[in-house]
Amino acid sequence: MDEQDLVLAFDLGTGSCKAALWAADGTCTDHAVAAYETTHPAPGRDEQRPADWWRAVVSTSRTLLGADPSRARRVRSVSLSGQSLGVVQLDHRLQLLSTSTPVWSDARGEAFARQVFTDLPEQDWYLRTGNGFPAGLYPSFKAGCLRREDPERWSRTRHLLGAKDYVNLLLTGEVATDHSHASGSGAYDLVGGRYDDELLAAAGLDRALLPEPREAFEPVGTLTREAASALGLPAGTPVATGAVDNACMALGSLGTTAGRTYASLGSSSWITTTSPRPVLDVAARPYVFRHAVPGLFISALSTFSSGTALAWLRETVAPDLDVEQFLDLGAGAPAGASGTLFLPMLAGGTPLEGGSSARGALVGLTLATGRADVARAAMEGIAFALRRSLDLVRSLSGTGGDLLLAGGGARHRGWNRVYADVLGVPLLRTSVDQQAATLGAATIAFAGLGAWSFRDAERPHTVVERIEPDPAAVATYEEAEARFARAVAALAPAGAEVAGRAGAGEAHLARRV
Repeated sequence: MDEQDLVLAFDLGTGSCKAALWAADGTCTDHAVAAYETTHPAPGRDEQRPADWWRAVVSTSRTLLGADPSRARRVRSVSLSGQSLGVVQLDHRLQLLSTSTPVWSDARGEAFARQVFTDLPEQDWYLRTGNGFPAGLYPSFKAGCLRREDPERWSRTRHLLGAKDYVNLLLTGEVATDHSHASGSGAYDLVGGRYDDELLAAAGLDRALLPEPREAFEPVGTLTREAASALGLPAGTPVATGAVDNACMALGSLGTTAGRTYASLGSSSWITTTSPRPVLDVAARPYVFRHAVPGLFISALSTFSSGTALAWLRETVAPDLDVEQFLDLGAGAPAGASGTLFLPMLAGGTPLEGGSSARGALVGLTLATGRADVARAAMEGIAFALRRSLDLVRSLSGTGGDLLLAGGGARHRGWNRVYADVLGVPLLRTSVDQQAATLGAATIAFAGLGAWSFRDAERPHTVVERIEPDPAAVATYEEAEARFARAVAALAPAGAEVAGRAGAGEAHLARRV
């Protein structure tokens, strides 16, 4: 393969589609973004239109290929990273049965999940699947709700697909999925590497509805004439099966081998580690997916509201400032925010934060508290929440070392300084920056072509910044972090109980006799 040969990689995210052209020499030639809308037809219901995903894929492809006519001739493969936990219903002709479909955050499956767990022990389900989000978010339980709400439509359902697998169908005419996406179905045995018949039966799901998983680098097929014409590529271009966004992000964030950890900082934020076995804990509930790299797993703990919590606070107390100005204001305030604490659980908490009933708060306000203190408290509170996740993930997995930063929240130098001092570990930013997921998808395609190994995903990374913790600030934050933990415990007693059990090492690295 020539070093200027290209892969067209798409990251089908929760709010937009990012597309990038990656060259075989490891450079990102160009990238484009197209947004789409999430609708909320009822409380707890979040939907998107699959037609919008397709329009975004076509639009970004046309933008990239139209910028240089020679690019289309150099594209050797197409690969997708895709959002998880969605449910697309198709009939026997592979046609959509609804114009909109539940996405990952849609919680309509909660009531059905509670019923399933009257017979199936919920803890056993978690330890088998690693599905650490609230159970109702997972497709097997969403499907149970869809079956009950519209039996007639369900009777015509022959396939249940995720977002990237539906787009792959439009690209190739073939139905397929990979192990990383299947592992987020709610019915996948992580250690066994297959759908679990007992879990399928408990959810009332016919195994035939779900595509049999394959490795991410294996081909789905090739571009049909219609798809090729829409994208601006030659018909017959290979399409890789691709992987779920968590796996692609990890692969593109140096998670190519066991022991690597990274922090994704965005609207929500999480700490993810790569390991040879699932990292499970019945108290804190790390969520686990099969990696795109065969034989590895990715395990993560998150905080649901980070960028969204900061945006809410800015709009509430400083609507005259943009996000950058608000962060600048906070960066100029003293460490510890003059005693002000911000608990960022505005969208509810993880089990480590007290569960879904946890709520956000500003604590320690006085008449002397200013906007700069509040901004600083927001930056620190989000970092404190991630500190708890980092400490527990590393305790359970035995990992250490530098922490790579990825995502839009890693762009502000002042906030990165707060993260380094609160987390107490050296932080790295690299040249890959916002393209980690597309790099992961591209690596999968290059691996499928035999041009790269998975370790080659490290080649595009050049360290652009290394942030060492400041010992004086670390000492200040140790006391502030203890006050943060007490505030979380006071406002969410369940959070204190979970944190205590988890801290005592109630860990379960998945083993099966």
